[in-house]
Amino acid sequence: MFRMEVIDFFDSSNQSVVARVPESGSAAIQYGAQLVVQQNQAAVFYRDGRAMDQFGPGRHTLTTGNLPLIGRILTAPFERSPFQAQVYFVGMQTFMDQRWGTRQPIMVRDPDFGVVRLRGFGKFSYRVVDASLLINTLVGTQGKLTTAEIIDFLRDNIVSGISEVLATSNIPLLDMPAKMSQLSAVARVKLGDQFTQLGLELTQLLINSISPPEEVQRAIDSRAGMASIGNLREYTLDQTARHQSINSSNLATNKGVAATPLAATPVGEISPADLLKQVAVNAGYEVQELGEEFILTVAVGALRRQQVHISFSERDDSGYPITQIWSGCGIVSPSNAMALLRSNKTLLYGAFALQTRSDGSDLLVIQANLLSETLELKELSRCISAIAFQADQIEDQISGGKDEM
Repeated sequence: MFRMEVIDFFDSSNQSVVARVPESGSAAIQYGAQLVVQQNQAAVFYRDGRAMDQFGPGRHTLTTGNLPLIGRILTAPFERSPFQAQVYFVGMQTFMDQRWGTRQPIMVRDPDFGVVRLRGFGKFSYRVVDASLLINTLVGTQGKLTTAEIIDFLRDNIVSGISEVLATSNIPLLDMPAKMSQLSAVARVKLGDQFTQLGLELTQLLINSISPPEEVQRAIDSRAGMASIGNLREYTLDQTARHQSINSSNLATNKGVAATPLAATPVGEISPADLLKQVAVNAGYEVQELGEEFILTVAVGALRRQQVHISFSERDDSGYPITQIWSGCGIVSPSNAMALLRSNKTLLYGAFALQTRSDGSDLLVIQANLLSETLELKELSRCISAIAFQADQIEDQISGGKDEM
């Protein structure tokens, strides 16, 4: 018969919640055996399906005097007879930065996006306050024998509690980032009682992130982009005036190029193409000429450029020639189509439209059509600048600032 004369467990990782000695079965513990309990540990004798005697840190000689619950086992039928039991060493320190995350999405009804699936991630901290209760509930009732099993059980409880909090919070998805602390506090209170029933204290619970599925994220990005369009009027007019003033001054001073004032040009005295070239000279735009189409590279910031396409080959329904001005915003997506159409009424110049690319795919653009016969230098210059600035802003929202054409 195997007998334990010295019973101890040294946790070098300081991360063990429960360690069992022996790891399986039970052992004969001799009267007078030495029990060594490390700092921040408690030792719990476990026999016949329940926790019995408990010891704190220090060295203990096992006698009938300090084993009141199992003393009768030691003295019957012989004074020094061994008894069969297991000893569980329980870590009493605070276990910090334990991570939790949802394995399956949480179904939440949102007022803006309907039923959505959310994933959450965060951290929690806890400590053991009643080692005997922990052993009786998790080992005796739940059958959790190892640290890994116990932590998995706690994580499952955390996720279950947070899922219920998110599902019943009635907080819109777009407001959740600002309500993380509130949601964390509610979840901690809700889960605190469950931890107490296990002999634990939930000392900290944090929700670090709540993420919707990709299609909902795209819808949020699209909505943010549409919201920004309403403020583009003042921004575009201000940027257009600043840009043209700076470029005209620089060109006239540094290059000796005479810049034409942006006044109305009499109809018929200059062709639309020549008028466009004058706009490019005034503003310092780089120009590419591709037959009847021109591509201007317009500076929309210190390090940002936007390509604007101008074509003079199109005609309106009545057959009059028009000057078509457009700039790409990104790839067309059904998820943002309706929002884009609704926002047309707020654009300063032009509207959202589709252009077919060389590979046959459709490109989302902001496009304006001006009647060529009444085209004026000032109007053309302002329209090009506005199209460039608006397209750059929308492109930044929809496609992360990546030029699509």
